[in-house]
Amino acid sequence: MDTALLKKLESEPLPRVLVVHGEETMWRERVYDVLKRRSAQDGFGEWNWSVFHGAKDFNLEPLLTELAMLPWGESSKTVVLRDAHLVSAETMEKLARWLEDNPQANCLALFFEQVDERLRFWKTLRPLALEIKCDPLPGERLASYVEKYCSQRGKALERTTTELFLARVGSNLHVIHNELDKLIALVGERRELTVEDLEAVTSLWPAQIANHTIFQLTDLIAQKKRQEALNVLDLLLSAGEVPLRILALIERQLRLLLAAKTSSGNLDTAAREMGESSSYALKKLRAQAKQFSLEEIFAGFQAVVQADGDIKLGASGEEALTDLIIKLT
Repeated sequence: MDTALLKKLESEPLPRVLVVHGEETMWRERVYDVLKRRSAQDGFGEWNWSVFHGAKDFNLEPLLTELAMLPWGESSKTVVLRDAHLVSAETMEKLARWLEDNPQANCLALFFEQVDERLRFWKTLRPLALEIKCDPLPGERLASYVEKYCSQRGKALERTTTELFLARVGSNLHVIHNELDKLIALVGERRELTVEDLEAVTSLWPAQIANHTIFQLTDLIAQKKRQEALNVLDLLLSAGEVPLRILALIERQLRLLLAAKTSSGNLDTAAREMGESSSYALKKLRAQAKQFSLEEIFAGFQAVVQADGDIKLGASGEEALTDLIIKLT
């Protein structure tokens, strides 16, 4: 999110239309809180603040009435529509046309989880609005955010600890803040946050294992980051992940690396031929594939077969996967 826009909202005149959208709920809540605080500071704040909640059968008329109503006192009036993504496109089109025809209306703040920019109402609405995007922070920026959050509270952690922390808790900022606050409370006056601290406090959810952490492991293997990959492997196994499932995803990563390295044509076509739902993974791995020779990739397949046989014959999954990751990195 553009924090400069947030600062403008705190002090400058409100735009006639504010559109807030994106997956990161904390950013959206922060914008909402700024608007609510602004209204509460005014003597007529209670009368100049209206909140509606979107639904498929949303009735537009009460909201339009509030938008057209004169504010109390000499203040401005703010009308908020939360969960605007639940409102039908037809109703949103009527709202956008009304806003276009009524430039003197009160401030309207629309909060969406996501918007489909192909819809007609969006093309009408966008030129009228100040837009604030609330996208999740990408990898490096998220790691820096965590470290800055800790630094502001007198704590520090190494980058490898930060990466393991994020592998454990995911990228949702509400969860991150909650887990960091627990960690900070745990260590007391001590400045350094360690791997042992986060393992003692942070939670690993089953959904995160399935949808995030296990894929971070394969990404680290593709980047040849051995120690980080081994740390995540330990995290997964401690949380009860099945070794053969991890092995299957490592094998998939090798297939993707091979395709990314050898495909000279359209990656969308290559992805379809491999049975992938999109070419995103192939495009993401193009840079990493340069670090692997074809001999290394084929040797990796052989090592996967060996690990599979060892596990099925009773060998420790931890030992087999550790050896495999060492060979691949």
